[in-house]
Amino acid sequence: MSLGYRCARAGMKTVILEREDRPGGAFHSHTHDGSGEGFWLELGAHTCYNSYGNLLSMIEGCGIQDQLQPRAKVPFKMIREDRLKSIPSCINFSELLLSVPRLFRLRKEGQSVASYYGPIVGRKNFKTLFSHLFNSVLSQETGDFPADMLFKKRSRRKDVLKSFTFRRGLQSLAGAATSQKGLEVRFGEGVSVLRKEGRDFRVLLREGREVRSPSVALAVPASTAASLLDETLPDLAGELHCIKTVRIESLGVVVEKKDLSLPPFAGAVAAEDSFYSIVSRDTVPHHRYRGFTFHFKPGRLDREGKVRRACELLGLTENQLVDVVEKENLLPALRVGHKEWVRRIDEKLRETSLYLTGNYFSGVAIEDCVSRSFSEFDRLKQDRS
Repeated sequence: MSLGYRCARAGMKTVILEREDRPGGAFHSHTHDGSGEGFWLELGAHTCYNSYGNLLSMIEGCGIQDQLQPRAKVPFKMIREDRLKSIPSCINFSELLLSVPRLFRLRKEGQSVASYYGPIVGRKNFKTLFSHLFNSVLSQETGDFPADMLFKKRSRRKDVLKSFTFRRGLQSLAGAATSQKGLEVRFGEGVSVLRKEGRDFRVLLREGREVRSPSVALAVPASTAASLLDETLPDLAGELHCIKTVRIESLGVVVEKKDLSLPPFAGAVAAEDSFYSIVSRDTVPHHRYRGFTFHFKPGRLDREGKVRRACELLGLTENQLVDVVEKENLLPALRVGHKEWVRRIDEKLRETSLYLTGNYFSGVAIEDCVSRSFSEFDRLKQDRS
């Protein structure tokens, strides 16, 4: 989406082949239309920040900055014995006070989340609380994830809301970005084969049609990119096969506000459960509905089991759910040393007219993905000059 946006804005004829029936990838704002009131909830990415400089440039370029929606200040919670607890109440402060001075001696570079944060918060705190907090951020086990790729310090725009979404959800940005002049989006177009023939790439679609272009960009999971490149660029494909992916099974539910006794909360972190976290729509209050997205661990529960677990935690019956929707997402499971892997990938890409973007380069945050796309656009522009 973001790479196509930059190409179209630069006057390049651009076609996006989108397998789904909507743009945006991890931007998936599901709208409950049962009442015609347009209530939505996020099934993927859910928050933007004023430190997302490249993303903000897209928002301003699309002219939709007036659609920014502030997020209500409601707390994050921890789930203990199926009840919502405050996060501070779960911290062993004696251990934390003894451990936190290590923060000034340890360096993130070359460390995993466990090896870096464990000594800083204390081993017991890390095991019982902080490991689950980190897991909830990425919806995967994060102990081996690179510490310097989890939270990044970025400069902030003080003229923009610190954290925000859009009045109709993050999908609004995807719609605006893919509506640029010169950008054609073909929905339901899955790619089956990618071949290099002469100076052009030949893209074979699953329906039997084909597209030819001198330049191709892949904005797909690393595993999908690897499979498409096995024949054409086997060395590059081999590197891409090294990136493991994890599946997140998300279940979104919409309920009547009057039926729920739980106080408003932004999200909840699970420990030793079938899911990693709950993301709540309470950050954008609605007069009638509340919505919650449960990010389940893969293969643990079927749909019926997920719905039952959601009802247990919300204190509702299945008949009280006015809408239920499922979504699967893939995320990269990055490991220490990943920056060296990126260096090797970029070296192999340098002499090609292939461009790779996604959440498996500099990090999984929205801004990391947009920044990678902008970087690849710069390379494409230079290659064409």
